[in-house]
Amino acid sequence: MKNVIVPKPKNDSLVAQLESLYRTFLDISPGEKVNFDLSLLDWAYPLLILPISAYINNTKSDYVISNSPIKSHLERVNFPQGVDSVSLFQKHIQRNKKYIPITVLKRGVGASKEELEALFIEKIYGVLGNVSGARSALFYPITELATNIFDHSKKDMGFIFSQFYPSKNYLDICIVDCGRGFAATYKEERGLELSDANAISEAMKGNSVKPEKERGYGIWTSKKIVCEVLGGGGFILISGSAGLAAMNKKEKLISFPYPRFYWQGAIIAYRIKKPSGPLDISPFIE
Repeated sequence: MKNVIVPKPKNDSLVAQLESLYRTFLDISPGEKVNFDLSLLDWAYPLLILPISAYINNTKSDYVISNSPIKSHLERVNFPQGVDSVSLFQKHIQRNKKYIPITVLKRGVGASKEELEALFIEKIYGVLGNVSGARSALFYPITELATNIFDHSKKDMGFIFSQFYPSKNYLDICIVDCGRGFAATYKEERGLELSDANAISEAMKGNSVKPEKERGYGIWTSKKIVCEVLGGGGFILISGSAGLAAMNKKEKLISFPYPRFYWQGAIIAYRIKKPSGPLDISPFIE
């Protein structure tokens, strides 16, 4: 089994996390079992920790945290297995009030997924403070992006994780699935042959994978809310061998070297500032 040393990001920015994610998964074939060594990490960076957690769960890969400076932190967020039920989430919060666990959303009978999703959002809302409009501003992108996982991935499981930076008053959120990815979704649902980069571009334009145009604006609107209402410090989307990075009102499509880097599914990560005043998302909702 290949040993993969997870590199420490140069700083805590989303771009630095993305670079470490790229270096971590470079030359790992889709589905290949590996052993992740997290001994160099000094923080539970969501854009790095959650894809590794999802990959371990999906491939039954192994990991080493015994020498990691954040061993206790990773254990307190239930790395890598996460929590997958309302009762487990509530028990976790009772034991570790300051830590939001890696949360596994599963498609199933009843409202358990929605209830777990709501608990996750309420926990974040509590961290960010009681500001007018904050609940809806947090709720919309998380629910829309998580819904996209279940609508498009053809997987019955998605992952979500968040980390608050108390000294800097911002919060990182990451959502991951190990499904079919954007390009395969457009091909299978609409018969469109698109590269990974073009598929991401279509999604960001609001061009739905569904012929009836249902929910086509979810990702686009979520990015607008994150970047313009929540004062976001960045929005990143990865699928296959391509990605999109939106920073400081600028967007860039990224093509990673295929097949050396390929994420089977989708990764979405974004950063938001702790609100200091009322928030209004109504101009962005269709």
